[in-house]
Amino acid sequence: MSSDDYQLGLAYLEQFQRPVNPWMSDIREKGRKSKVPIIDDDMGRFLTMICSVREPRSILEIGCGISYATHWMLMGYSKARITALDNNQDRLNLCEAYLRKSGYRDRVKLHKTWVEQFFEENIERFDLIFQDSTKKDYAGMIENCYQCLNPGGLFIADNIFYNKKTFDLKPDQEAKYKKAVKALEDFNKKMTHHPGFECHFLAISDGVLIAKRIN
Repeated sequence: MSSDDYQLGLAYLEQFQRPVNPWMSDIREKGRKSKVPIIDDDMGRFLTMICSVREPRSILEIGCGISYATHWMLMGYSKARITALDNNQDRLNLCEAYLRKSGYRDRVKLHKTWVEQFFEENIERFDLIFQDSTKKDYAGMIENCYQCLNPGGLFIADNIFYNKKTFDLKPDQEAKYKKAVKALEDFNKKMTHHPGFECHFLAISDGVLIAKRIN
């Protein structure tokens, strides 16, 4: 299926989807206007479905931004509690404001921190980890994410296509994105061969990895 066919499919299915809540629309528009990275709605619905089916009580979100993905996961399972990380205070302030507006604030622990610092201090285990932060750091977090997952838990990583850059990096993009693309390729290869994960790569949204901790 071409990218054009995929977009046509999404447009067709939109007529059958339940409309998002007004506060979700506000978060989406704020992200787009201010150019804050947010997940696509098809990815959001995927996260909601996963949380509905798996019912993870504890979720670690690496790179929560202004809470768009956070809300999609919370809507999937009413007993889910999220530990959300971001090192940008302005984004965290917006994140908290939107969580208060939606009534979900008490279900989320917000941490202003670099993820490396969080892993050094963390003693919790999680049923699901959603990774959506700086792409060049993905590969270096694999073992930390593995150790933080409960057996049978899910690790989901977004943007493994990196807006098509992993397919075809243009010459004028190499200086800025070459290292990040290489890091993503290393991440995909390491996850494929990791003995503790059962991995599946899905061509939805901007490319998704979903992996289950098997031991």
